[in-house]
Amino acid sequence: MRAHNVISVFCLRVFAFMATALAVSAQPYGYVSNEMGNNVSVVNRANNTISATISVSGAGLTGLAITPNGSYIYAAEQSKNSIAVISTASNSVVATVPVGTGPIHVAITPNGATAYVANTTSNSVSVINTATNTVVDTIPVGSKPVGIAVTVDGAYVLVSNLSSANISVISTSTNSVRATWATLSGPNGIAMSPNGSVAYVTNQYAGSVTFHSIATGNILNTITGFCAPNSVAVTPDGSHLYVTNGNSSSVAVVNTSSAQIVTKVPVGLLPTSVVVSADGSTAYVTNAYGYSLSEINTATNTVEFTLARVGIYPASVALYH
Repeated sequence: MRAHNVISVFCLRVFAFMATALAVSAQPYGYVSNEMGNNVSVVNRANNTISATISVSGAGLTGLAITPNGSYIYAAEQSKNSIAVISTASNSVVATVPVGTGPIHVAITPNGATAYVANTTSNSVSVINTATNTVVDTIPVGSKPVGIAVTVDGAYVLVSNLSSANISVISTSTNSVRATWATLSGPNGIAMSPNGSVAYVTNQYAGSVTFHSIATGNILNTITGFCAPNSVAVTPDGSHLYVTNGNSSSVAVVNTSSAQIVTKVPVGLLPTSVVVSADGSTAYVTNAYGYSLSEINTATNTVEFTLARVGIYPASVALYH
């Protein structure tokens, strides 16, 4: 009987440990790259606090991408011409991958097997095998590539070339440029519609957002009225876009059906990136000059919370759901 009690207590302890571990792993976190701070802030989204700060050796941290399983973050280190691979389990850098010059943004395929890096100075895209953390290919693209995104089906990578006013379309099966789409001046941020049919592109110099057919590359709609738009995110249901206006300290909310701006939400100084949570309830915005992170309630389109001093010159935000 005593042995049975010991086993029962042991099982209860194991169950409690597993439940705690699952609760921790399910905890929603946000990650913010701090361009001038040489670190990544880990934000506990449940209570809007910084739960950890991850030191990264390279300065000029910009774009972040999280693997689909949430295990690793790929962070662009412009000063080192490399990608820092961060373990979310230990909140530490576990690998450094040399890439092209001026890496600025990263995108990871839906299966998590490959990371694509936009190298803004060398006008190229580096292809990283995430299993080995080695560069397996380098693809020439247009002038000053800055934005990068993978299509929903994982078949293509879209790269916005800021100085070329076009989009390079890379086939992931061949790692070569399949097509080049014309767009407006200063293409920057890219987001995909959930159904995989439309790519939304912010045109920073033209002050516009263009809707591109992924099948043809043709421009379906053009929306004006933005002020140096530099980042865009789409809600999970595809109904709205959130677009950062870099020069007006606001985020524009766009109805994708009517292709119109429905409101502008004041945020901090120089918003640089925006993401929407998996449940669509919240948009998070990094404010570079404000050193802060704004949390927008998408139901009311108001800022519900601002995390001050999230880091020095926060450049990019990524979420793990």
